[in-house]
Amino acid sequence: MRLSDLLAAMSQELVDGLHADACSVSRVIGDLLILVTEHAPEGRTLILGEGHLASDYPLTQAVLSSGEPSALTASDDDADPAEVRILHALGFASLLLLALPIGGVAWALVEVYRIEPKPFSADDMRVATEILARTSARAG
Repeated sequence: MRLSDLLAAMSQELVDGLHADACSVSRVIGDLLILVTEHAPEGRTLILGEGHLASDYPLTQAVLSSGEPSALTASDDDADPAEVRILHALGFASLLLLALPIGGVAWALVEVYRIEPKPFSADDMRVATEILARTSARAG
């Protein structure tokens, strides 16, 4: 299976499995994040090819460097303002961030979104981590 097909299938599995509204996968190239695939049941587009700098988003940078998933809702008192701004711009209220390792490095940033301000739970993180582990193993 081609990597692009594998990432698209992972995105759909995350949306379906976590009862989320969208998922994006951005390739990590140094500090640059380039959106390479996305999935949203309603056909929403997050603009493929759009880029951001990981260093502009402390939580994103922490997830990529540690490999540990993290979640936030826009209403969290301690939420990173930069992450909240992007959530609002995209029309979402909750976010789950994960690093997708391929070849022993954080190859991509995976973002799972919800429109409702329903926080992602520890169980959601466990399920998402298992999905990413399977994808990483298949991408090898």
